[in-house]
Amino acid sequence: MQYPEDQFVVRGRDRFALGADAARVSGVRTRAIVKVLSAWARREPSILEATRMPEPAEEDTLAEVEGASRAMGLAADDLLAARRIMESLAMPGCTNFGAVGTATEDRGVFMSWNFDVTPFFRLLFGRFPLFVREVEGKIPYLAHGIPALFGMGVMNGEGLTCVINAVGVTDDGEGLSPFELNNIAMETCTRVSEAAKVFSEGPHKAVKAMTVGMLMNWNTTWADADGNLSLFEYSHSHFNEHDATRQATIASANHHQFLDQALSGGMNPDSQPLIAGSYSRLARMYALLEEYRGRLGPKVAKEMVSDHIPDYSTLSDFGVEREWWQEKLDDSTICAHAWNVSKHLRQGHLNDAFMEAAFSTTVYSFQFQPHLMTSWFTDGHPCKNNTVPVYWGKHLGAEVERYPGALEPEELFGARRQTNRRLIFGREAAGMEGLMGRAWMAVVRAGERSNFNPY
Repeated sequence: MQYPEDQFVVRGRDRFALGADAARVSGVRTRAIVKVLSAWARREPSILEATRMPEPAEEDTLAEVEGASRAMGLAADDLLAARRIMESLAMPGCTNFGAVGTATEDRGVFMSWNFDVTPFFRLLFGRFPLFVREVEGKIPYLAHGIPALFGMGVMNGEGLTCVINAVGVTDDGEGLSPFELNNIAMETCTRVSEAAKVFSEGPHKAVKAMTVGMLMNWNTTWADADGNLSLFEYSHSHFNEHDATRQATIASANHHQFLDQALSGGMNPDSQPLIAGSYSRLARMYALLEEYRGRLGPKVAKEMVSDHIPDYSTLSDFGVEREWWQEKLDDSTICAHAWNVSKHLRQGHLNDAFMEAAFSTTVYSFQFQPHLMTSWFTDGHPCKNNTVPVYWGKHLGAEVERYPGALEPEELFGARRQTNRRLIFGREAAGMEGLMGRAWMAVVRAGERSNFNPY
């Protein structure tokens, strides 16, 4: 059976044709989303001001927008306005772990990422949000994201693997975005130590954020083919690498464990009550890592990432005294569900209901075994959806013996390949990427304003 390349590759003889082809690939669903988001974006003047077209506007940018809008039967302004606000919807609350060597069932590398965001992102990313990026002269890598906007590198052809958590900080400043740092490391590095050098040298772009802007600040867990394992935590002015190779396991959620929060301005339950759920998820993941030490692999991981039991053992210092079987805190379980939305609505706490719904949904679950060039993919909550092994060796130029029963990505929904880096968060981003990056920052500032200037 043949899987035509035009299902997942965008081409054009010029920028107008490129925009038109992108619209074709995006399909009818994107047109509907554009209409909703464009109306929303126009209600926030700071977003429109931050992304105003330069004068004179770049010819290539105008041509691409015009081509896409004509193909979609929409006004160019509507398409641009929708793109400006799309990134503002990301409010992630992920729970991840890494394991190497004796902690795993096969003495290999095993990495896990529950991707928890507002359910709206499921519409944007689609049923299979993984694609391959291959820039000429660089290491090819598997990425998670939206090809035309950004990709978060998760596994490269040399076996370097990364999983990501968003985190709130107040030590902010300009520099390379976490997307850029991640992409540079994936394209050029084979070892954790090399990736650490990329991140430590920076400079790090960090955004003062507690909620909406957290996607612009990352904790990243890295492993390589030699079995090295580390957690990187940073803010604008500070970087810390916690080497977990000897302990063979590490977990991460949405706060800093090892980087001093007094330096990073990181959040704890005193400064941001919603982050208490992150402490619960992290404590539970560490307990599970110890329980299953030596047996960590796909089957055990399925149980772990489907777990619904909170762990409040680290929260007593913050005044939280509660048993695991009592009413759950918001966002407190590894498999994320909006457990308390109905209660918040009944009590008239609309903002609490919105925040939990935005954070507390596991949209995808990923696990990675780089020595097998395999990802394990779950579309939706892992507690109630099937997990599928996907083999990436051929696409990453690293053929190994395939895991029994693993599928080619084309057998699912069509693997996508890029031949250049598209990044809206780069300092040098121009044209549409630059406009969208500035849009995101405007939305972040608008959304975070109430956190830091409540009165």
